[in-house]
Amino acid sequence: MTEPQPNEPSVTHEGFRPEDHFVIRSQSDEASPASALHSDVFTNTTFTRSPSDVPHDLLTHQPRQPNLGYSAALLGIGVLALFAVSVFIGIIGFITHTKLLASSASLPLTSILIEAVTFLITYGIAYIAFPRFWQRPFGQVIHWNPAVAKEHVPQLIGVGIALSIVAQALESLLTLPKEMPVDAFFKQPSTLWIIAIFGTFVAPVCEEVFFRGFLLRGFAIFFDWIALPKTDEAREWWQSTTGLSQRSMILSGVLTSGLFAAMHAAQLGWAWNAVGVLWVVGGGLTYIRIRYNSVAASSVVHAAYNGLLFAIMFVITGGFRHLDKLANH
Repeated sequence: MTEPQPNEPSVTHEGFRPEDHFVIRSQSDEASPASALHSDVFTNTTFTRSPSDVPHDLLTHQPRQPNLGYSAALLGIGVLALFAVSVFIGIIGFITHTKLLASSASLPLTSILIEAVTFLITYGIAYIAFPRFWQRPFGQVIHWNPAVAKEHVPQLIGVGIALSIVAQALESLLTLPKEMPVDAFFKQPSTLWIIAIFGTFVAPVCEEVFFRGFLLRGFAIFFDWIALPKTDEAREWWQSTTGLSQRSMILSGVLTSGLFAAMHAAQLGWAWNAVGVLWVVGGGLTYIRIRYNSVAASSVVHAAYNGLLFAIMFVITGGFRHLDKLANH
């Protein structure tokens, strides 16, 4: 038996066995085109003690990120940015004697403007600040992985369209309120184009980065940490590796999909059956993110999902000109 190296965790078969708790994936695996489609939770290798056999990522360790602390920080930045932008818009409205935040006619466009600027500020700060703590690029840490998404764009768009059709079919079987708060955004033809563009190309990316980029890994890291045996060798192993277990990713996926659906509850008039459908949609997006190991991939699916909804509205209303026809659908 090879002797343990000085800087390696002391692991015995009688004590903590990492392979019983976690999945290790090497950097050489990540470089493989075939494995690029899979998350690090689905590749299993054996834990060894010989330096020549230890996967490279065990020797050049990078901490598990982004943890929930960064998710909380991102959310906090967003709340502060939303407050600052809302105050600024309110001041502009006061100076110009326009009720930007109170007028029902201007509310949808103003809301989109506030949301867009809030996203820009929030992710702009995170993109600049967080990598300084991670010592790695922003996209690498959140697993943006655009190359895989670009390679499979047609398939991802098809999945998004199929997911949208399934969701609409499920909603057709539900008893929903005749009018929901989100319907207020579809009253003005002049603003619907902006809403459609924002809802197809901007909102999906921002939501995917937060839910599937930050929260998914954040909760998975948390679940693995609390399941870690409270021994020195287990903690030492944790500090020298980067893998996440399959069970933690699944549990995190269920939780973050629920949070994703709950975020839209107010827009849906708190119709919990409709929220449940969105929970299923969130699960589909989570699967794509894990399947392709790419937040960019789930963003493409999300964009296609929303895009089909707006495309159907476009056809029904004759190019967003006769919005009264939406009342019958």
